[in-house]
Amino acid sequence: MTQESNCPLKNDECAACLAQKSREITRRSFFASLLGASAGLIATVIGTPMLRYILYPVQAAAKTNKWTEVGDVSDFESIAGPVARTISLTQRDGWREVVSPQPVFVSKSEEGKLQVLSPICPHLGCSVGWHENQNKFICPCHGGQFGADGRRLSGPPPRGLDTLDVQVKDGKLQVQFQYFRSNVADRQLLS
Repeated sequence: MTQESNCPLKNDECAACLAQKSREITRRSFFASLLGASAGLIATVIGTPMLRYILYPVQAAAKTNKWTEVGDVSDFESIAGPVARTISLTQRDGWREVVSPQPVFVSKSEEGKLQVLSPICPHLGCSVGWHENQNKFICPCHGGQFGADGRRLSGPPPRGLDTLDVQVKDGKLQVQFQYFRSNVADRQLLS
């Protein structure tokens, strides 16, 4: 026997009856929808922290634009030559934050403005030192020499000492420490 023979209604009426029954929510379809919504909620609750954990180094790297205080501007107004200062540099190593001391040199540019020089030699990355008796920076590794304003005087370095971005905020000199590629003629930012 076919379904049509069991149906007491005519064909058009039977089709309307079947369409109405298909729109009704059965207990089975209700629980299937509830289970699907619950699974989606659980996946979101568990997945969001996991995704944030995985993407944390990428997000943290994008936010690194920190300014570090070097000192009061008044401390540097009457300097005759470069002055060494140590700043606390906060760096991210994966999921860890590492705070390390980083030396910098505060000097005056040819125009008389305060500038902060990186102590890293642009030749191979050695740390330069200020020799007051000779009035120049000297790299102990390969003998590169730089003037008090950071310009290259002699030796193998392809450029002068790198100047760092500075700003004055509330009477404090602040620097944004960055690393640059070694042994290239133009300044290329690494981080």
